[in-house]
Amino acid sequence: MAARFFARQTRKEALTAAQWEEPILKHKFEGHEQAVRNFVFLHDDVHIVSSSPDGTMRKWNCETGLVVGEPWKSEGGSIFALALSPDGKKIACGRVDGSVQRWTTNGEMIEGVWTDHSNWVQSLSWSPSGNQIASGSHDGTILIRGAESGKVELVGPIKTTQDYVRALAYSPSGERIASGGDETICVWDTKTGKLVVGPIKDLGNTVSSVVWSSDSTKLYSASDNFARVFNSTSGALLHRFKHNDLLYSVALSPKHNVLACVGEQGIA
Repeated sequence: MAARFFARQTRKEALTAAQWEEPILKHKFEGHEQAVRNFVFLHDDVHIVSSSPDGTMRKWNCETGLVVGEPWKSEGGSIFALALSPDGKKIACGRVDGSVQRWTTNGEMIEGVWTDHSNWVQSLSWSPSGNQIASGSHDGTILIRGAESGKVELVGPIKTTQDYVRALAYSPSGERIASGGDETICVWDTKTGKLVVGPIKDLGNTVSSVVWSSDSTKLYSASDNFARVFNSTSGALLHRFKHNDLLYSVALSPKHNVLACVGEQGIA
């Protein structure tokens, strides 16, 4: 299977008074035997690391489109979650056997495989400090571990009301964590494990992506055909934007004035 990288070498078209830039395909990364489910940009702005249900991760050079070294392989089966540490030095991956592994950005697995989930790991999020890693599983639980020790810290397993935890996102302060699952969003206190907002219900389909605003006042989500914006304290719906097809992921621009949505038929 292939992943695509779009460069900012663009052609400009004047659709209105303002001009916009249409990305042009620069490279097509081929090598994974199954679909590419996740990827992260490394902090050098040159390399990305991708993961797949084929059980491997691969490091790519964005300038050449070529794979760097051999595929990163280990036990545990398919990979369904990937997250880069805040300092850009480590990558966590979640596997179908319920395990979480940590790797260096050079493809060396760090000692210690965490195996406390009873079902596959679907989501991962590093705390802003980099001291904790939260994992969400198809078993409906969230585990917050010490990033070095792997021990479940502060609170035991957070047993959500969600059948599965497809998306996780720490708030910028690290005091709360949002989980997306079966048509719901929940917000949890990371020190007590208590539910503080939600569940926000009736979101039409699996909530596959959640993102916080930089001031922690808003939550953005992707589910069914809608990107939604919520008040992160009350859970009230503030806005929703409809797409023609299913949406899988949302991302905010650095200045938070652009919301990008990735769906079944492309990007909006």
